[in-house]
Amino acid sequence: MEFQSKVAIITGAAQGVGRATALALAREGAAVVVVDADAASVQAVAEGVTSWGGRALALAADVANEADAARVAAETVATFGGIDLLINSATLQIAGSVESTPLDLWNRMISVNLTGVYLMARAVLPELRRHGGGVIINVAALHALRGETGWAAYTASQGGVVALSREMALDYASEGIRVNCVCPGMIDTPMLRAAARHERRANPDELLQTWAARQPLGRLGSPEEIADLILFLASPRASFITGSVYTADGGLSAGF
Repeated sequence: MEFQSKVAIITGAAQGVGRATALALAREGAAVVVVDADAASVQAVAEGVTSWGGRALALAADVANEADAARVAAETVATFGGIDLLINSATLQIAGSVESTPLDLWNRMISVNLTGVYLMARAVLPELRRHGGGVIINVAALHALRGETGWAAYTASQGGVVALSREMALDYASEGIRVNCVCPGMIDTPMLRAAARHERRANPDELLQTWAARQPLGRLGSPEEIADLILFLASPRASFITGSVYTADGGLSAGF
């Protein structure tokens, strides 16, 4: 098992990429701390892990809250004795242009998607340093690299995650802490399905099929495929990789 004896915190772990990553890490031997505002869902994820003999702790938290971020780090150390990996996957996605996005929604998306990455990293960095190093992987979106009409706050927050990831990689490389960013494209998650319902309430499944057909590979990605990339970047096999941004989008960003 590649992550035996490792302790990983995964935010946004109630569903989608975060959930898939938590389960994949647990299967590879890691103790996983599954974090989300949805308490019932992360509890279900943790119980699923422990049911097959894995180690898991469910924590309900708002990553945009400084006290919650500190509590997650403290409870992780108290339960498992340390922290080796942080996967920042918590995301809030609400459509809107600059003019149609109220300030409170703008602030909330920036808080969860960008400030949450900052707060969680700030909370775990002392423990990574104490262990002589570690890995932080921030999950953004293809919006960080390519704009899309009507997603101003979301796109801005995702671009910020990419920039922050690169900065953190430079700041902490000398301490053995690697930081990378993953930008998935269209992945078949509850969030993508919610976006389809928002754009075409009458027939969201038809829109999902249209989106899938636009991908060079002809389909949507799966959360498990993104989890596989995250596990590679978190592993010793990626020991010389830091400050990098990886797209996993079925080839979508290769063209115009």
